[in-house]
Amino acid sequence: MALAWEEKWVEAGLFRTRYLEAGSRAAPPLLLLHDGAWGGSSSVTWTNLLPQLAQHYHVLAPDMLGFGGTDKVVYVDRAQYAPRMKQMAWFLQALNITEPVHVIGNSFGGSLALKALADGKAFGILSVVSICGTGGAWKGDASPRELPHWDGTEKDLRRIVELLIDADSPVFEAQLAERLRWASDPGHYRAVKAVSVPLPPSLIRERRVDEWPKALEGITTPVMLIAGKRDVLLQPYWPERVRAGVPHARVEVLDSRHSPNIDRPDLVLPLLLDFLNSF
Repeated sequence: MALAWEEKWVEAGLFRTRYLEAGSRAAPPLLLLHDGAWGGSSSVTWTNLLPQLAQHYHVLAPDMLGFGGTDKVVYVDRAQYAPRMKQMAWFLQALNITEPVHVIGNSFGGSLALKALADGKAFGILSVVSICGTGGAWKGDASPRELPHWDGTEKDLRRIVELLIDADSPVFEAQLAERLRWASDPGHYRAVKAVSVPLPPSLIRERRVDEWPKALEGITTPVMLIAGKRDVLLQPYWPERVRAGVPHARVEVLDSRHSPNIDRPDLVLPLLLDFLNSF
């Protein structure tokens, strides 16, 4: 029997964070991290899986900084993962979650989960599942070409959603409507757009070489990587590149696009439960 979730807000550290909560508080805690596309939010990414996961876990799905109903805060002088790792640590602390948590993320949320695991100090982690989240590397050609821009219309947002899930999916229109709802929230456009504003040539500096996933080496925490066979936003070899840092990671490839958690929960849920129950 699926369990309903509640929409809540909490003052966590410096920020007011919106989140969804479901399941028994006596169950193991499970943190769900949403994607970073236009209109991303906990309800956009996890509505079709959250009730089923709540039958087994205490599920917490926060909106990250700049997204959903959370404060529209963005840092433009640092990597986008670090402030949100701190936000998640404050969020768990505010809810008195002191034990390590299972973490499942999609896209940017999956990358954030892997980065938090590599960091090792942000918050305690029992396991990580990354659904089409690489840690930031190995993007497909469509990612830099299509994702950074949106003209504010439903028509153009449809273009974005078609990169995430199948256009003929029965949940497509509901996904588009919910994503448009949050993409239209005051401050969201500026928060997302800020990190992709181009610099004048005189201010461009050579970036330090990113040795990712070297930071994952030596970590024994259980990890599962879920890839989409028809995902045009990532290079198809990304799971093996991540496994260079965590060779024990389990890899599953689904017949899907970038966000099977949204339109193919029937494929994703059995994998998640099998993985989480295996240790």
